[in-house]
Amino acid sequence: MSARPPLALVLLLAACAPPPGGDAPPSAAALAAPPPLLAETTSFDAALASAGPDAERLGAGREALAARAEALRERAGALAAPVLTDSERDRLAQPPAPNP
Repeated sequence: MSARPPLALVLLLAACAPPPGGDAPPSAAALAAPPPLLAETTSFDAALASAGPDAERLGAGREALAARAEALRERAGALAAPVLTDSERDRLAQPPAPNP
């Protein structure tokens, strides 16, 4: 019997356990602390509104990007061609001749 199944069971059970100290209750200082300050969502709206021209500029180059991707696929296909011919492969598959 190999040690892998029991080891896998131990690792599985260890992964389900909470980290050390992870089940401790929050401290009094954490409970008394004020809630975090959140940013106003209006700043996000302004960022989205100013991104419109950039998004249009990127969308305009979509066809060029697709053409470049297709050219790269063609180059990759050419590189994936077999390196050896069938006759070379057969010759190399033969056992070497003994040395005299």
